[in-house]
Amino acid sequence: MTKIEQFCSIDSLKLRLPMSEVRIIDTSILDTKTKYVVSDISGKIISEEKIKSLTSEIKFNGYSIKVALISLYEFATKSTNDYLEIYLHSKILEHSYFEGMTSTNIALVYQRLMSANIFECSLDTFMNSPLNDIDIKLDLDIKKDVFNELCKELNSRTTSTTKLGQGGNLYDNGNLTFNRRETSTLAKPFVKFYNKELEANEKNSEFFNLYIPNNLIKDKKRIEVTCKKSTDIKKYFEVETSTLNSVLSIPNDKLLNYLCYAINQNISKPVKIAKSTIKNQSAIDIQIHIHFTNSITNQGMTFMQTLNSYLEHFEDKQMRMRMKKKCLEWNNKGAEQSTNETTSNDILDILKLLNIE
Repeated sequence: MTKIEQFCSIDSLKLRLPMSEVRIIDTSILDTKTKYVVSDISGKIISEEKIKSLTSEIKFNGYSIKVALISLYEFATKSTNDYLEIYLHSKILEHSYFEGMTSTNIALVYQRLMSANIFECSLDTFMNSPLNDIDIKLDLDIKKDVFNELCKELNSRTTSTTKLGQGGNLYDNGNLTFNRRETSTLAKPFVKFYNKELEANEKNSEFFNLYIPNNLIKDKKRIEVTCKKSTDIKKYFEVETSTLNSVLSIPNDKLLNYLCYAINQNISKPVKIAKSTIKNQSAIDIQIHIHFTNSITNQGMTFMQTLNSYLEHFEDKQMRMRMKKKCLEWNNKGAEQSTNETTSNDILDILKLLNIE
């Protein structure tokens, strides 16, 4: 079993800085862009218009940070407010990229943005501005063949759906996604399993050549899950506000729980049958317990329905009577028959599947 540190962190997010608290420094990069009016509840675009806005990118050495001017219609106040939306991601950490954004390194992120001299805001504004669309990541150091088998197994367990944009997609390079990022929901989150070593050598080679040594990239695989809406972030993580400060204060175990939740929302659950508490049973007694527990608990059948279908398999009258007696004895013991020791725990199940100890 692969042993890795179960450390999750925020890989990317969309931060909305109120324009009333932002000072634009580099006005020479103004260009014609699109201004969106977005519902603060549904996240849907209500309208759009051409306006003068900031450039779509703040360029750094080997990477860039996208920005956009949006208008957010807030139903509570029935007013529209302008925000500078920053598409913030972990590349801004440069040499510390694999740490992800945390409460301990976010000051560095703020300083790098301010040093670009594109816009200016206070650290307090930066930390307490609303955000959404967070990506939580977990890095794994596992061989390619193990990773490919994991993705195949998960893809084979994808829950069936007829909805457009939902379901699993296994790619030729071994990567796996569940759902589409744009249309994902809390019930069906976007999930991505991908080969980070492959991405580093092909898609983002300039950044990784500049900042990350080869030994940190080798055999690196990554799981990313998305929590899109601010309302979903507040609901799942039980935080009062969806701000940079509150999200970076979420404990690691809750981030890990959400990662497991997101995966489990997209795969079929294994059938679990609680063990009998009665000791020293015969093989027949154990088989009766397994069959009746599965039928009643997992298939919704009554005891009598299960009994009638079970006894049909015994043509010999005496044997049928003996088996009926054993089944009735099992039923009479009632609640004493099972224990919760082996009931399904989705989080533990997925951790075992991912070879995480």
